[in-house]
Amino acid sequence: MKQLYLLLAILIFQTNLAQDLQLLENTWYLQNVIIDGQDNFPPSNDELISVPAIFNQDGFITYVCNELSGFIEYNGDTFNFPQPLSTTLIDCQYQINEDFEIIYFNFYDSSLGNLFNYIITTDSNDNKTLVVTSNTGDQAIYGDHLLSNQDFYSSQFSIHPNPAIDKLYIITTTSKENLTLKIFNLEGKLLSTQNLEVANQTSINVSQLISGVYFLNIEDENGNTGVKKFIKQ
Repeated sequence: MKQLYLLLAILIFQTNLAQDLQLLENTWYLQNVIIDGQDNFPPSNDELISVPAIFNQDGFITYVCNELSGFIEYNGDTFNFPQPLSTTLIDCQYQINEDFEIIYFNFYDSSLGNLFNYIITTDSNDNKTLVVTSNTGDQAIYGDHLLSNQDFYSSQFSIHPNPAIDKLYIITTTSKENLTLKIFNLEGKLLSTQNLEVANQTSINVSQLISGVYFLNIEDENGNTGVKKFIKQ
């Protein structure tokens, strides 16, 4: 009977460990931070290509411009930070990155001992998604791979004129297809989403925007994306 209890204990331990290993064996790339139901997507620019996060046996580390790191404790599909997380003190080159960093880091560092739940799912292409949920219901969503090579696909799209007054023309070197266009302000807020049929239309109307700097996210039907910064006069 003792041997049976010992075997059951070993099996339970191995099951819990395997659950952690699925979290530990990957570098995770942040896709979205949902705070109070509001999406906060990581900016994409020459300073910030991706936002990685690494979980190991007793430590956690993630980056934006700065590094957020600390000790971590696991309990099945939950974890917490027994000590305050530490942060480096480097200024971001772009304000949009700094603003996002504050939102993202506060998700983990808002209170000592905050308890987090995580779940990992795998799609038909063997791509894993990690969803971390705080005890307030906010979420950080990661994938085990970069959604696209931003530098490569950005070169497949171009825009003109820049600065723009009324219209912004989009040129793609890929085949003629539909594009999904999203305009964000410097704070990372989504202002509009439009579909562009390249065969019939080559420009979008930006006359409604106030003068300033914006980011245009361009996505084709294959999921390839590029981000272009433009100025509205």
